[in-house]
Amino acid sequence: MWQIVYNVLITLCFPFFVLYGLTRQKIRKNLLERLFPSTKKSDINNALWFHAASIGEAIIADNLIKYMVKEGQIDTFLITTNTYYTKELLLKKTQASIQTYALPFDLLFSIERFLNQGTPKALLIIETEIWPNLIWQVQKRSTPVIIVNGRISDKTFKNYCTFSFFMKSVLSRIDLVLAQSEEHRERFIKIGMDPAKVVATGNIKYFRILEHPIDGTEKRNIVTFGSVKEKELTAVYKTIEDIKNRFPDYKIFLAPRELHLTSTIEKDLSSLFSVTRYSTLRNGADSDADIVIVDTIGDLLRIYRQSRVAFVGGSLAPYGGQNILEPLFFATPVLFGPFIENFRDIAQRVIERNAGMMVQNADELTNKITMLLNDGNLRREMGENARLVIDEQQQAMKKTVERIMAAINNNHSLPCQPE
Repeated sequence: MWQIVYNVLITLCFPFFVLYGLTRQKIRKNLLERLFPSTKKSDINNALWFHAASIGEAIIADNLIKYMVKEGQIDTFLITTNTYYTKELLLKKTQASIQTYALPFDLLFSIERFLNQGTPKALLIIETEIWPNLIWQVQKRSTPVIIVNGRISDKTFKNYCTFSFFMKSVLSRIDLVLAQSEEHRERFIKIGMDPAKVVATGNIKYFRILEHPIDGTEKRNIVTFGSVKEKELTAVYKTIEDIKNRFPDYKIFLAPRELHLTSTIEKDLSSLFSVTRYSTLRNGADSDADIVIVDTIGDLLRIYRQSRVAFVGGSLAPYGGQNILEPLFFATPVLFGPFIENFRDIAQRVIERNAGMMVQNADELTNKITMLLNDGNLRREMGENARLVIDEQQQAMKKTVERIMAAINNNHSLPCQPE
């Protein structure tokens, strides 16, 4: 019954979504591909299918694939994503043999059109994006559905609880949930997931296969503001101005979370500083600019590697936070704001280990950056603590892959409850 109700409602609403999407570039650019999906140029049969909604999930999928290839687990992969820019990132980062597509809209005919072209080995949904028709139709074809690195945010949890009567009919078709933490495991159970099918394996955002060993000599006089979102730009501008006044020999890198903000940032800061874009530097041009605006995708980790201090945005305004772990992979002390609910457990561990600091506003951000730039010993101590935070969590990837392979191979020898 719920499948009928859902499909009637989504079919009635879809024309309004199309009209809205035509006014939004990030929806418009892959609208037809998602409505009428085709994989005719490739064979999706027996591929391990990852769905990574956006950039953060795509990075997790990429690292999972690299780990599986390294361990010799599986060698045929398929990735779907929601946004055209995430697809472009995946095409750039992943091997040519990994097939990458836009996820079909959750309309019955779109999902069936995609699945009729092959039967994947399993569907791995990264970090909980629940599309009912996708799950129903995949499970109908006897393909395992697994949620990997599963989490449910505070807001989403309240919504799911409100509609738990419907969620149970969807969750019952999911074979396994690998949750980030015990807190998220309990949330899945409360919205209707069978407790025997939910395991807390840890957060695999901590895992990276680094291309080069970490070298402290790579650090330069750079302060990076990464993944900054629109509502926190004013606070970040204030901090940048203060830091440049106190440390004129430092270069500031500012990476907006959304690339459409690049022109706005360039215009805002050009009246005070000399500004250039990272794409210009990457193409080999020399620059003595005070501010570098990162207008490319996939380069932020390289910049964090060279930075003495990094601030991770999406956290000074109520966005829920971004991945505060990325600077820690390179022993770079990290700062972040109080709006970090999407990464609450990670933030708590970072603070407890003294690998990073939470700040409440622009003034505090300026003061903490100033303190770190003036104290090399503190930076090195926090950098070493950062390595410990990362090392503690490397086993999460191993546990996650073991559970995935057990589910795919119908191997029930592993205990269902968390260790």
